[in-house]
Amino acid sequence: MTEAKQLSRKTNFFVAFAIFLFAFFALFITDKNISITWDEPAYITAGESYAGWFGELVQNPGYALSAEGIETYWEANHEHPPLDKIWSGLVWAAVRPFLPDLTAHRLGNIILNSLLFAMLYLLVQDVYGWLVGVLASVFLFSMPRVFFHAHLSALDLVTATMIVAVVLLFWKTRQNPSWWVDIALGVVWGLAVATKVNAVFVYFVLVIWILAYQRQWLMVRRLLVMGALAIPVFFLSWPWLYHDTLARVWEYVLFITVDHWEIGQWYFNQFYMPPPWHFPFVITAVVVPLSLFILFFVGVGRVLMRKAERPFGWYLILNGFVPMLALAIGQSMVYDNDRLFISAMPFIAALAAVGFDAVVQLLGRWLTGKARSVVVGLLVVAVLLPQAWAIRSLYPHLLSYYTEAIGGVAGATKMGLEATYWCETYNEVLDYLNENAKVGDVVYIDPYSHDVMYYYQRQGQLRDDILFTSTYPARSIFNSDVATSQKPFSRADFVVFQNRGTTFGVDGLDSSYAKWLAKQEPDFEFAYGDVPLIVVYQK
Repeated sequence: MTEAKQLSRKTNFFVAFAIFLFAFFALFITDKNISITWDEPAYITAGESYAGWFGELVQNPGYALSAEGIETYWEANHEHPPLDKIWSGLVWAAVRPFLPDLTAHRLGNIILNSLLFAMLYLLVQDVYGWLVGVLASVFLFSMPRVFFHAHLSALDLVTATMIVAVVLLFWKTRQNPSWWVDIALGVVWGLAVATKVNAVFVYFVLVIWILAYQRQWLMVRRLLVMGALAIPVFFLSWPWLYHDTLARVWEYVLFITVDHWEIGQWYFNQFYMPPPWHFPFVITAVVVPLSLFILFFVGVGRVLMRKAERPFGWYLILNGFVPMLALAIGQSMVYDNDRLFISAMPFIAALAAVGFDAVVQLLGRWLTGKARSVVVGLLVVAVLLPQAWAIRSLYPHLLSYYTEAIGGVAGATKMGLEATYWCETYNEVLDYLNENAKVGDVVYIDPYSHDVMYYYQRQGQLRDDILFTSTYPARSIFNSDVATSQKPFSRADFVVFQNRGTTFGVDGLDSSYAKWLAKQEPDFEFAYGDVPLIVVYQK
């Protein structure tokens, strides 16, 4: 596959653009079946509010920039940096007359995440040629959980997009002494951090790589300028910080370190906060398709054995390893399966493509001409077929994907891993509730899941005379006049349970809720094979 390595710059652009278009249309067409997830309501309301601020800025700039104006428009979801929500909100405002509301809110991220696959191609082809670059993008796209996340109006995969943008720009310009490169890197990295704080880690990767492979004064200057410029870019992108700056910066620092609300993790039939250090590595091993996981190690072995390939190989390895390492050695209070280290996946896919190329080179010793092409084609099919079949079988509930190495979702649940998470199966119970609930009936739902259900009511998919209760009372982010009450599950008319062990919290399987569930026969169940993903009990 490496015989015709490099294409012209123009041709490379067209290949990257073709990858972008393919990803965009595949995501856009399939989005209608991907249900809203736990975090999206917060980002949706923030995006709408931020887009409204830009309209206010044009019409009434004095008020828009005042403390009151900033408070009015930027208070929503001010816990996280705003860049992606700004972009998503502006795209939503432009396309909302033509698209369903959820798709309109997601379109901005669908565009950005489609760029991820194109940028990954440009990164890998620079060293290994266009065929390996295409394979890297295809391998990433074929990861069921990545495919799912690529649709969402959420921050996780789009942060990976911004990280890959920094990684690509640095690699392509690493020998360029121009000051514009330093400035461009500062702007892009600043925008990446203004998307989500996880993008901070790419800077440490660059430092490590430079110390190992390019110890030059040029790189010292680059890191200094890049770091210094990213700070004002970050601040300028976030109007929430324009007033009470020190207090709000300190509030943000506390939020991302010690004050974030705790999100524990069900892991091997036990609730953890935090999970053991090996959690991100184990989860990666069970959510990356087996064929790609094997090829990843082949790719790692190749780049470590070939001295000429080590600089780029270590660049990929570090970018894939650091996001997981940060979670493993840190004391984060936020865990949610694979999504918080999903920025490692592009680099795992890239190394898997390198591993595939190594296999092809090995086969080239015995096969030539047409026979070699046929075998390579069959190998590509063999690598992609298992996850393609899994996507077809599980779609649209791809957060239930687990590798065939552990027996899929059935094997994962036997091991004590979560069958699903993030409320992405709640759409399956809407028809049952609409048909069976009486006016004013109360439905018990998972904690913090209320805005998913309120969004369905807002869109007319769920009757608005149905009420909700949970462990904690909460007001709707969409309408402060609507609130979830605080009642025990035993006093609800219906109980909705998604098969997510974290729901049991610190009490684990000994909780009264878990014991009650174990004794009940569901009145409605949506399952994959023998594994229920979400059930409803009518009382």
